[in-house]
Amino acid sequence: MSNSSLEQDLKTYQDLIAILQEHTTPTEAEILNILLARNRIQTKLTETYLITDNILNILQELDNILRKKQATIAPTIAKLRPDFNPDTKNWWWLLEVPKIDSPWHKYDLLANGASVTFLTISLGLIGEIGSRFLSGGSDILGGVLVSFQSILTLLAAGGILTKTGQETGKNLLTRFGIQEQYWQEIGAGLSFLLMLSIWGLRLSLPTVATWYNHWGWSHYEKGDLSSAEEDYQRALSLNPDDAEAHFNLGLLYEELQDFDLARKEYILAIQGGNTTAINNLARLHILNKNYPAAVHLLLKAQSEAKLDQETQFAIWKNLGWARLKQGDIPGAETALSEAIKLDKNSAAPHCLLAQVREAQNNQTEALKEWETCNQYANSLNPDEDSWRIQAQQCLANREKQKCSPKPNSSY
Repeated sequence: MSNSSLEQDLKTYQDLIAILQEHTTPTEAEILNILLARNRIQTKLTETYLITDNILNILQELDNILRKKQATIAPTIAKLRPDFNPDTKNWWWLLEVPKIDSPWHKYDLLANGASVTFLTISLGLIGEIGSRFLSGGSDILGGVLVSFQSILTLLAAGGILTKTGQETGKNLLTRFGIQEQYWQEIGAGLSFLLMLSIWGLRLSLPTVATWYNHWGWSHYEKGDLSSAEEDYQRALSLNPDDAEAHFNLGLLYEELQDFDLARKEYILAIQGGNTTAINNLARLHILNKNYPAAVHLLLKAQSEAKLDQETQFAIWKNLGWARLKQGDIPGAETALSEAIKLDKNSAAPHCLLAQVREAQNNQTEALKEWETCNQYANSLNPDEDSWRIQAQQCLANREKQKCSPKPNSSY
């Protein structure tokens, strides 16, 4: 190839270098034109056999000028480099900002150590959070939250611990015009923010547990007990101290007739401050014929402040029931009368009061209570259903003086 073509490219390169010298802040297009012009010259040099000394001298002078502009043009070259993937032999594409002996460099080792520490903590938190979400089986919400945080952590760790990640990070920081002297400190700061975000997720687990508890209750009301149990269990995995979830799970186990598990959940709910669970646990004690324990719990529950009317009603009703089973007829009458004052249309206290009247040999009042019991009894409630059957038997045999077993016997 003749030198004329090479000389023409050299002239173009020379003109572009002149523009570079005139502009203190050259544009990206100007810098790119210089790099491409130097590419063409390099190609021609490999194709031309006879190159004059004059051409080589001019090229060397122009290259020296380009190198002197290294600090100005290197950030732009770094941004262009990924798009053009230049040959590593082409040094003009590899120009970098000269390193400055900055006081920040003495903190680099400390910053890198902090980054590794923060990432290690982040990975530990991700593992702990993931185990909580996945303990009851995977679901969409848990999978998304854990996967998102895990990906961020692994990307951050890769950016610090792998060569490829480090190069990618450098290119990104260069694109934003951030000086190299601050890179390690910025990396430590980003690792710290990532750790804070994951720690924030860890602190928010009780809130997420509340969501699962609400979803569980929704499934429970629809009769989907299997899904409800899964939601409650996941809520407790995220927040073992969720008293409401323990109480709801107790209700579910009681409906499944698993009274041992229900009792355990009610005890945990009580320990968490759920006063309603005291009444439910007392009822299980009554069914288990542990009447003193039931009375103790119910009297304790009555001392709690701010009980709603429904809970007060249930406590008085169960206290009357327990007293009746103990043979304390006056105590039973008093408690059941209080329950009826709170809800006169509920069957249970009337069913129990009918048995109290039987024990008092007051057949007339007993029949009235049995009629009310039979009228309002809910067949879906196992207690009321058994009393309803007893009420119907008593009403069908009105000539009998008594129709219920002794107060301290089992039903």
